[in-house]
Amino acid sequence: MTKQDVERVARHNEQRQREYGTSDLIRLLTDAGTTDETKKAVLTYLQPWSNAFQRMISARVTFESDPELRALALEHQEEEIGHDKILARSRADDRQLVWDPVIEAGASWFVDQFATLPGVQRAVLAHLALEAGSLVFSQAGTRAFPDDEYFDLHDEADVEHLEMGYELLRRREDWTVEDVVEVLDRAWQVIGVVSDRIAERALRATVAA
Repeated sequence: MTKQDVERVARHNEQRQREYGTSDLIRLLTDAGTTDETKKAVLTYLQPWSNAFQRMISARVTFESDPELRALALEHQEEEIGHDKILARSRADDRQLVWDPVIEAGASWFVDQFATLPGVQRAVLAHLALEAGSLVFSQAGTRAFPDDEYFDLHDEADVEHLEMGYELLRRREDWTVEDVVEVLDRAWQVIGVVSDRIAERALRATVAA
């Protein structure tokens, strides 16, 4: 692959990140008019997605047989283990356990893709979609929850994890721009649906009808 190919992917993905930055969920966290109660409810509905993220990265490791890609998947998993528990600690005064069909369906789509996609596309899914989305969300979260352990951790780690994906594309030859862009577009659509659902549920739980 050429440097121009990687740059094409990066430009496309950065556009998806910018679009995600205008989503209902991000606006909810960054809007000065959003109540603290609603912001806390976002974390309540983020928890099942965070829990499911552990399943996603485990599936990537489980189904990856390429030595280089498996090593990268293991490194990513080691750095992400326990982040769901850190989120749970951040919302220690909220013992509510929620289940939502849209959030679960989105998570299941990612798990299924990690089981079936070619190796490089698995890495793209993890680093250029999930981590890029997490970075945008964490940047909004640090504004909504200053000095919060969960968001401070992700704001720093997600930049590194995103770069892992671009670095891999620079090294590998077994991918095409078209295939990578297609899987990215699908992943961002699922992330968008899940995020809209989290925002919807948080508002519904805290704003009187």
